[in-house]
Amino acid sequence: METLSSMAASILQAFRKRNQRALRKLNDDVLRNTAMHCDYACFNLAVFSYVLSKIVSKPRFMRPEYKAGLIGIERVFERLVERLDSASKEELLQIFSELEASIAHLEEKDARFVVDLVTKGKLKMAATFYAQGMSLGLAAEMTGLEKQEILDYAGETMMFDRLQAEKTILERMKIARRLVS
Repeated sequence: METLSSMAASILQAFRKRNQRALRKLNDDVLRNTAMHCDYACFNLAVFSYVLSKIVSKPRFMRPEYKAGLIGIERVFERLVERLDSASKEELLQIFSELEASIAHLEEKDARFVVDLVTKGKLKMAATFYAQGMSLGLAAEMTGLEKQEILDYAGETMMFDRLQAEKTILERMKIARRLVS
């Protein structure tokens, strides 16, 4: 299994190339890793890989006036790649906050959504984990979102219908053991 920093480096490389397909595939890989490890850093990497794929998919963000904002996101993400494996949780919190602020700054010029991209990413990842068998409480705890927000989002989408890969009892037991140890 790849390390978080190598996955983050791949995400950064795909973002620099503005490769939405690669970012989506990497998001799937990070999601699988997160579901097995229930790790804060991995969860946030899943959120931001999804958000970066959404940014790349929007033609308006590829216009020249957004270039500085995209470079700013890349710089923060570079620092994340460098520090991911060795940073304290507090330092990671700071880097993820900076990344969120960089993305919010990019959206300020042309806000078009009811919720910002990062909040949407958190909702989608939390609902995906819940649909795959993670407890609603843990999904809410990892995102900082309310349980009802996650349920509402999951209910408004076809998420449960699309997800076919269920966790076996053995996989659920491994997750439960990790959580209590």
